[in-house]
Amino acid sequence: MKNIYPFLFACVLFLSNTLSAQTITTTVIKPPAQLHCNEVPAKLNNVVFGAIPPNSQNQPVVVFIHGWFDNGFSWFMAKNKWYENSYNAGYKTAFFFHSFSDAFEDNGRVIAQMIRETCKHYNTDKVIAVCHSKGGYDIDYALYNENMWDSVQGVITMSTPFWGAPIADLISVPFFRTILEALPIVGPIFQGKGTYQMQTPYMAGVVRPMLDNHPNNHPEKYHCFAAWGYQHATQFPNDAIPDDILKVVFKDYQPLCLDIPGFGPLAGNLMTLFMGVTGLLTEITNVQPKYENPAKNHKLNDGLAPYYSSLRPGSVEISQRPPSQQSYINHIDELLSSYSWNIVQPEIEYFKSNPTFRKNNLYKTPIENKVNNPIETAISSSDVQFIQGNKIEINTNTPNKLYVLGAYNKETIKVLDKHNKLIQTIPLSISTQGMFDIFREIDLSKLPNGNDYVLQTSVPITGLLKDGNPASIELNTHADKILYINEPLSFEVTLNQWNSDEANTKISGYLNRNMDGQGNVLHEKMIPISFEYDKEKNTFVCNDKLELEEGVYNVSVFAEGNNLKRFATSSILLKQNNQENKSNSFSFDIYPNPTSDVVNIKVDNVYNEKIKIELFDMLGKKITEQFIKAGETIQQIQLPIEALNVSKGAYMITVSLGNKKESKLLMKN
Repeated sequence: MKNIYPFLFACVLFLSNTLSAQTITTTVIKPPAQLHCNEVPAKLNNVVFGAIPPNSQNQPVVVFIHGWFDNGFSWFMAKNKWYENSYNAGYKTAFFFHSFSDAFEDNGRVIAQMIRETCKHYNTDKVIAVCHSKGGYDIDYALYNENMWDSVQGVITMSTPFWGAPIADLISVPFFRTILEALPIVGPIFQGKGTYQMQTPYMAGVVRPMLDNHPNNHPEKYHCFAAWGYQHATQFPNDAIPDDILKVVFKDYQPLCLDIPGFGPLAGNLMTLFMGVTGLLTEITNVQPKYENPAKNHKLNDGLAPYYSSLRPGSVEISQRPPSQQSYINHIDELLSSYSWNIVQPEIEYFKSNPTFRKNNLYKTPIENKVNNPIETAISSSDVQFIQGNKIEINTNTPNKLYVLGAYNKETIKVLDKHNKLIQTIPLSISTQGMFDIFREIDLSKLPNGNDYVLQTSVPITGLLKDGNPASIELNTHADKILYINEPLSFEVTLNQWNSDEANTKISGYLNRNMDGQGNVLHEKMIPISFEYDKEKNTFVCNDKLELEEGVYNVSVFAEGNNLKRFATSSILLKQNNQENKSNSFSFDIYPNPTSDVVNIKVDNVYNEKIKIELFDMLGKKITEQFIKAGETIQQIQLPIEALNVSKGAYMITVSLGNKKESKLLMKN
């Protein structure tokens, strides 16, 4: 039984099903007391209608809209009582099964179809929507662009990241993205356009202006619950949980509806561990002030959505602000009726008694918006190291936390002291089957204090190390600045509590475009950037002059001092103002990719300038370079990767022509 536990909590794990403008199907289920868990279909593009309660006269129709990494069955799984509680209250219900990581425009069109089907089924012209996470702005598109405003009486959201989710900025880092998208089963979720739309610059710089300035925008229809308890310990109402949770993993699975004794605490621990890791990653992501939520604060988060990002501009705030324990729950807790029903149900009653339709020019504002002066924090900084390779050096004078990304099959970590003596062997056997084990913390708590150790892994690993040293780096892209072609980028990296020689610290980094100006997902650009120490500003400045195409870019930087290493990442919505530009573009291809021995490089033209080809690791260290003479005809260039004795992992190939650079990600297997 223990072997199936990793599968049971993979609530992101049903195989990818693309959703288009297909015909919506419907299913009617039995009343809760008669319903077996295997009678609720987990089929995408489907609306599951609840039975009509006997006390439903004059009661509203409530639709439930799921979020990014779950499907509609999450409202039912593991004795989740949204349906039962709604039925007992007399509410007619509909549960929408749409795509989790599709673009909000595509999901919005499908949700609009589902609302029409729901109104037709119940012979009504209004519904109340309960939305978790990404579902809260998926419905935005349905309201604004699909003319659903008069059909939606009110929207209740639970931790919808209206200003973006910083974890999406981290996901867009190329060496993380490459691993995530290659994972079995869960990989398609990270490939979805909806995942990249959650980046903070896209949500704050594109989506929010588009929706908040829409002529039909009436934010009073939104009642928003926000949370900040990413460290909250999830507890299920019962210690025994049925096997129906596999229905979220495999849509065709027919559960036996049998309780698994003792699984409740384990399931809660898995959820708690995952939320703790993602909450920490949310904290350290360097969100830029221009794209930050109005409170400039994402350290208060529920594991995926920052508290203040979960408040739609002009909406009604139904949560109690930190440090209130009412909002001290995590992103997964909100899916469980045992935590959220008593929060959501009064809002359903409010909308029932206070219709907010815009018919006949009659529109009531439900209650005054509660947003007031928010808690302010400093610009975010990162105190973690990026890890890639087989060797990690730590000192246990401070507590160390190591987080690894991806799947590892029966591998080990050997802990060696300064005399190369084996102190401990830590198993590294992670079967990555779902969202709850993509990032895993390695337990280093049992190591004796005050010693230097080397962690030697049997295979190269990728991850992050939090070494307990308060030193951190702060990345500022000056996103408010108007950027012109052929002018310095002026990105800045500031060192905080740095106990090494700042002037001799090395800062390196790169840009990676992951969305173009039209919002399409792509991964074509990796551009190295350099930093110089500015004594007057006491910071490191990027003076590179680059011509960049419009889009959303990930910016990753690495700092390396005498005994300190730090990594920071952010995203930026970048558009350079056009000046006269007569330069010609160029491109190149690499293959095979991934490779284990040789990579071929093909440049598409012959040029009258010298061409430089460089190979970098992901910390910006140059491994090798080659030069092609000006005017030389280029058919194919080979780099002998195996002969360079580099380990498995991600690398960057850069081709330079004069002042222009193009880069591509190379995977060594």
